[in-house]
Amino acid sequence: MLTRADLLLLLVSAVWGTTFALLRESLEVIHPGELMAIRFSIAAVVLGAIFWRRIWPVRRRWLIDGLWLGVWVAIAYLTQVLGLATISSSRSAFITSTYIFFTPFLAMAIGAGKPGLGDLVGVALAFGGISLFNADAGFALGPGELWTLGCALSFGVQIVITNVLAKRNDAVALSWMQIAVCAASAWVFVGGRGGFHAPLRHIPWGVLIYLGVMATALVIVIQTWALARTTPVKAALLFATEPIFASIFAVSFYGEKMSTKEVWGGALIILGVVMTELWKPLTARFRARSGGAAPG
Repeated sequence: MLTRADLLLLLVSAVWGTTFALLRESLEVIHPGELMAIRFSIAAVVLGAIFWRRIWPVRRRWLIDGLWLGVWVAIAYLTQVLGLATISSSRSAFITSTYIFFTPFLAMAIGAGKPGLGDLVGVALAFGGISLFNADAGFALGPGELWTLGCALSFGVQIVITNVLAKRNDAVALSWMQIAVCAASAWVFVGGRGGFHAPLRHIPWGVLIYLGVMATALVIVIQTWALARTTPVKAALLFATEPIFASIFAVSFYGEKMSTKEVWGGALIILGVVMTELWKPLTARFRARSGGAAPG
């Protein structure tokens, strides 16, 4: 059954699902790199101000672990930004979501656990659902797609490494360090582009505050805490529900409609999560009835 950590990861997916429509509007007036810099800076300031007693004094272990994690998160977001320069947001969303396919193999490579057959079946179903969600996005292996594949790989690595490192660190301190590294990396990226160009009066500050506080500071702390208490594969499956929440948000607040493909895609994603949860009890029941071995 879904644990409290699993349910919190679903909450993270729900919050992230609200960001697609908001980001789409914001990126019309501000460059993705500038948005990332402001978003993560707000998150770092808010988290540091509220939980400064848990961040200070700095401890060597979470400093090093947080730097390591922050590098992967920064790589993921920056490669996504580079990809968005030449491909559509829908294609970017699809390619980014392929981290669900990478995660089981990364988990085995890093020693974070070997996925069972039920996990792999769930991943296959969820990936099929994601593909249906983005059936019209198209695909080609140009520079933008390759950058975004790097983003997906980085997110997969971040999920697996967090599962390991969060077990030995305070979730808030580790999260703050990740966020601070991302903010610094984003400002370096902005500087490399020649500085900040978006007119301050045109920046949607309300949206950026929401993105910084709710969709970054809050969810990264929750994600870090929860990833220490579940498996990387299950986390990736739960994160795969993000497009479902994004569609619900778009339908509810922007008057958009879900296509038939999106409905079937959402059903497959949910089926993948359910299959992973029910695989062991079902195989155990089959084993008990047959009196023999069953697939694990």
